[in-house]
Amino acid sequence: MIYEIIIPVMDQATETVLLTAWRKNEGEVVQKGYAICEIETDKAVVEIEAGTNGVLRKKLVEAGARIPPRTVIGLIAQAGEPLPDLERYLHTPSDNPTPTPRASTEAPAVEKTGAPGDRVVASPRAKRLAEEHSIDLRAVRGTGPEGRIQEEDVRQAMEAAKAPAGRVARAKAERVSQSWRTIPHFYTTLTVDMSSIAARKVRTGRGVTYTDFFALALGQALAKHPTLNGHWEDEALVTLAEIRLGLVVQTERGLLMAVLPDLHARSLDNIAAERERVVQQALGGKFDSALGEPTFSLSNIGAGHIDHFTALISPPQVAILSVGSIQPRPIVVGEALAVRPTATFTLGVDHRAIDGREAAAFLEELKATLEAAE
Repeated sequence: MIYEIIIPVMDQATETVLLTAWRKNEGEVVQKGYAICEIETDKAVVEIEAGTNGVLRKKLVEAGARIPPRTVIGLIAQAGEPLPDLERYLHTPSDNPTPTPRASTEAPAVEKTGAPGDRVVASPRAKRLAEEHSIDLRAVRGTGPEGRIQEEDVRQAMEAAKAPAGRVARAKAERVSQSWRTIPHFYTTLTVDMSSIAARKVRTGRGVTYTDFFALALGQALAKHPTLNGHWEDEALVTLAEIRLGLVVQTERGLLMAVLPDLHARSLDNIAAERERVVQQALGGKFDSALGEPTFSLSNIGAGHIDHFTALISPPQVAILSVGSIQPRPIVVGEALAVRPTATFTLGVDHRAIDGREAAAFLEELKATLEAAE
């Protein structure tokens, strides 16, 4: 069976990534769960793991190319197994699929000039400035005679070191603007009594989080309302059989997306174990290419005092659920006023694919499932 190595969608800010290195050559055996290549975003260097055992039969993108997420970069198959027609892989989703040398993505004043221990020729002022600002002169390209590093070279290196943060901010702004500009969002909100879930969480013990309960309930609700589990592609809704939940994870590099696949077939304990694994992967800058792209996303704000918020849909998905903090709040129970732990659930949907009635029915289903938990 042919397995496609696909660059994952990691967050809303990343529009292209740099394929920095292949860990395997064509014809070499690969093992599931082991790194097969490295990519670089403006936030981090990320390892892409093989999603199956086999042989790396074809590299479709060479190291040094800048490509968008969702690009197929290679094929894994068994030795001797016929490969499909490669013509359909020759064009990436990018407007400019031509491989870009890595050096062209960096500031021109910075490049590796030698191995550790190599002699570096620099002016005294350049050395002093580099020492004051912790700049490694071995990574600075000198523009003076015979490559001598000048003070201005160090200053350009200092500016280049600041550039990634600016690129991240610009990329995030562009991606968020694109989501808001191209997707007609609308939001539906309701309050959920979390008493039953809170009691069950205590009985279950450590290791299970509220996010795990939300994921379990989402798997059940999405199975009953499959139109929310899909992608908007070619101006049409494509519903998907497998439920792959995207979990928004806060990392030191910003917000990243961990993927929890096969949600419809998992128990609570299994969800908790897999959620821990994929979140730790995201925190460590690693992604399993076999997990696929999310079909629905969950953004749980966790502890705090934020009642509710509205998250943006990450295309090509058509929906995202935002969950505010769980707090004791007054609600009507029966005909009496009571104080119960509650949370506000806000569903954002793409109005091209989902209408208000379907969105409301989905949220009602989710509320009933959570409040009936035993």
